[in-house]
Amino acid sequence: MRTSGKLLWRTTGLLSLLSFLLFAAGFVLAMNPQQLAPTTGAPPVETEEPPAPLPKEGVHKVVALGDSLTRGAGDANGQGYVGLVRQALEKKAGHPITFTNLAINGQESSDLLKQMSEAQVKTLLAEADLILFTIGGNDLFRQTGGLYTIDKEKVAAATDRLATNYEEIIRQIRQLNSKATIVYTSLYNPFGNTEAAVDTVQPVLDWNSTASAIASRYPQVFVVPTYDMFLRKEQAYLYTDHFHPNAEGYARIAERILQALE
Repeated sequence: MRTSGKLLWRTTGLLSLLSFLLFAAGFVLAMNPQQLAPTTGAPPVETEEPPAPLPKEGVHKVVALGDSLTRGAGDANGQGYVGLVRQALEKKAGHPITFTNLAINGQESSDLLKQMSEAQVKTLLAEADLILFTIGGNDLFRQTGGLYTIDKEKVAAATDRLATNYEEIIRQIRQLNSKATIVYTSLYNPFGNTEAAVDTVQPVLDWNSTASAIASRYPQVFVVPTYDMFLRKEQAYLYTDHFHPNAEGYARIAERILQALE
């Protein structure tokens, strides 16, 4: 009985000691919870930032391609949107920019592809930091059956050819130059306030959607919308030929492009 009593007291004492040690350990951890954290925590997850529209080292060479819109037809000041964009970029950079405008009045997408096969054009595109282009208006709007009369079947066929050529244009530019920022200015509808509005609104909207979808497959290609800027403002922003922008129209396009490049 004495032996059993001593064993009981020893067991009770041991349990009391263990309880005290557990209590003390819990108290220490409560006062310093960092003790429970691993010695080396996992690094924070880094979110990938979207690429900047323009290179960090700035823009030094700009090449412009396309049709009369890039040429600046209709602008009494002779600059067009590309001239205004160039001025703004030079002012921001504080240094002159080498600028080459290769646009040709009346050019269609098939013509632009032929032009891009020239050795000098390839060299200029390969060295550019920024490439601006317009194309498609002549492809679509030359499909007329008379003044402000649109042949729907011809427009549909022309849109398919334009889509194929447009993607090939971007593909070839990107093959020549993997880093340059490419800006395509999509179409407005110059016939929005004419009898041809009913036949031209949807083809223009469909093409702009197709252009954006194709551009999204390639890095650093931006599609700048213009349709909304001219909608119901044709008289204010179109030249007297009712097709090309006037000086104010080009200024609005340039402003939209500069916003995209910020």
